[in-house]
Amino acid sequence: MQQDVSGNGDRYRALFENVPIGLYITTPDGRIVDANAALVRMLDYPSKESLLGMMASELYVDPSDREHQQMLFSNVNIVQDYETQLRRCNGDPIWVRDTCRAVCDETGDVHSYEGSLQDITEQKRYEEELVYMARHDPLTGLFNRHTLAEILDQEVSRAQRYKHPIGILMVDVNHFKRVNDRYGHAMGDEVLRTVADVLRRSVRDSDVVVRYGGDEFLVLLIETNGETEIVRGRMVREMKAQCQEGPLLDLPIGLAIGTAHWMPQDETSIEAVLVEADRKMYVEKARSGDAL
Repeated sequence: MQQDVSGNGDRYRALFENVPIGLYITTPDGRIVDANAALVRMLDYPSKESLLGMMASELYVDPSDREHQQMLFSNVNIVQDYETQLRRCNGDPIWVRDTCRAVCDETGDVHSYEGSLQDITEQKRYEEELVYMARHDPLTGLFNRHTLAEILDQEVSRAQRYKHPIGILMVDVNHFKRVNDRYGHAMGDEVLRTVADVLRRSVRDSDVVVRYGGDEFLVLLIETNGETEIVRGRMVREMKAQCQEGPLLDLPIGLAIGTAHWMPQDETSIEAVLVEADRKMYVEKARSGDAL
């Protein structure tokens, strides 16, 4: 029995137009010659006609991404699940997953590229949130202690390469238990957030502030030249000014700060210098009458 294939072209066209995944066809140099309705909606263009004739490279947030994707075709005829950022018609960036194949003629030359795009912006945003949550303290937004080992490895390697010391400040909130006992843990949390903001304001963007645990914070001054005591004084002044300008409590919030330097040319490990800064911090706490 002879099979009726006369309607295949119409059926394939209907599938191309109605599938809920963005589909496109471009010339070898990247000019868009076809796009379906899902792609037009994804990129928020007013019509298919407004996309046709554009160079695909114009859609990329980073045009070098397309160049890299094209290089991958030197060894294969299909590139799957290539993640990149495109710009919608209004300029907003979106993350997409692109699967594209090269369509070759009988001589082996690329005749066109056919591909599909999936919008993965929400997935990427969720992944970024998970990474952020794993690396940061949820109360203060500072790096958490779990991230500290990674930061230390990175900064020690860089300090050894460029022969720059690292300044270390161990910071503790004086009489914090008294705050929790007298005002409650919600106010204690507000005090910790305030202290975190003071520490951030007192250092450069390139420095590192970590919530070390409880009411303790660790500050790493990257590529310092002896400014550790200067920064310590700035933190004390900033905290005093904060208490005067917008007092949270009817008692001042004081900081005990121990400082130390790690020198890349010394044999002392940075962990030992952290212990020294911690020891000095507890000496400061004792002077404030807050010794354990």
